[in-house]
Amino acid sequence: MSTSKFEFATIVALLRRSENDTQVRTFFGQAMSRIEHDEYYGSLEFKSEGVDVVFKEAPRVVRPREVGDPKELYVAAFHLHREGHEGYAGYSGQLPNGVALDDPEGDLLRKMGSSPYSSGGGGMSKLLKRPIPYWFRYALRDGFLHFQLDAIGRIEMVTLDASDVVGGRVLAVSHG
Repeated sequence: MSTSKFEFATIVALLRRSENDTQVRTFFGQAMSRIEHDEYYGSLEFKSEGVDVVFKEAPRVVRPREVGDPKELYVAAFHLHREGHEGYAGYSGQLPNGVALDDPEGDLLRKMGSSPYSSGGGGMSKLLKRPIPYWFRYALRDGFLHFQLDAIGRIEMVTLDASDVVGGRVLAVSHG
C-alpha cells in the first residue's frame, strides 16, 4: 500500500481548523484557491488520492465562543473513497483498527465493535430515487467515523466528520 498525503492521523489533526490556519494552508497549498464554495460550505476534490474535503462555516463546526468570523470556513469532514466510488481512485491511507475499504460488514463490526454510536440506511430515497446505503457511525475523540456500505454490504466510503456541534454543544462523546 502506497503512502498517502492524507494519512489518517494527519487529517484528524486538520479537523475543526480554519481555512486561514497555517497548518491547513500548508497542507493544502495551492489547492486552497480551488475551494468550490456553496452557500454555507466549501469543498476540495483530490480524485487521484481518493479523497474529498468538506469545509463548513464556523457555527456548523466549532463552538460559538471559538467563532471569530461566522462566514469563515473550517475543515469539517474528509470523505475517503474506495477505488471507483463516484469516480475516485482508492484512498491508500491506513484506517483505524485495520479496517479497509471494501471490507464486508461483518469485518467492519468485528474490527470497530458491534455497538456503533449509530447506524441506519436501507430502503429507497423518494427524493433521489435510489437506494439509501446502509451505514455505521463510530465516535472518535475528535469527531465521528462514518462507514457507508454498498449494495452488497462492503465499505465503499469512510467519512471522518467533525460536524457534531449544535448550539454550542458537542454531540460526540469521547471514546477514543
